[in-house]
Amino acid sequence: MSFSSASVFEIYDQLPDAVFMVDANHRIAYASAACEDIFGYVPGELAGVPLLDLVVPREQDRTLREARKVARGGARVGFENRYLHKAGNEVQVMWSARWLQAQQLRIGLARDVTALRQPVSSKSDELLGVAHLAPHEKRVLQLLLTEATEKQIAEKLGLAVSTTHSYVTLIFRKFGVRSRAGLMALWLQAMKIDRVF
Repeated sequence: MSFSSASVFEIYDQLPDAVFMVDANHRIAYASAACEDIFGYVPGELAGVPLLDLVVPREQDRTLREARKVARGGARVGFENRYLHKAGNEVQVMWSARWLQAQQLRIGLARDVTALRQPVSSKSDELLGVAHLAPHEKRVLQLLLTEATEKQIAEKLGLAVSTTHSYVTLIFRKFGVRSRAGLMALWLQAMKIDRVF
């Protein structure tokens, strides 16, 4: 099966994550339809705009260093930085990117992870029944809602890995889930309810 370049761009526009192509001068050559949901801009507004203009000022140097690494031929998965939404709020984005030598373009996939990086709000705490957790369980829960491994959680909280695992098991049991994915689903559902109020 072969695709024309036009049909490939139509496919990119169906993705929930934004696809960007950025030239060697860091200017946006292409942005998919999802950029409107994530950044507030329709794709046409971004053509020719320096990508760094959208990055919050305090993260521009770090972002430029990362872009240069990718342009030297590196592929990157999991780089996070913050952008200014058209409405003025900050959006935290996780990138996967690589340099396309033949086209002299950096292609990147941007995923909005803002909700995943925000601390659990008091309304979400109430909805999830966090008030019934012991203090260490609350701290473990907050870190479970990030990408931290159990070992990283243990190190951050100064606990043994086995103790951390015990807390994780208890948290899963208290929320009636079997995995971190189940816990995350509950939290995301609570965040949606929280935004309604």
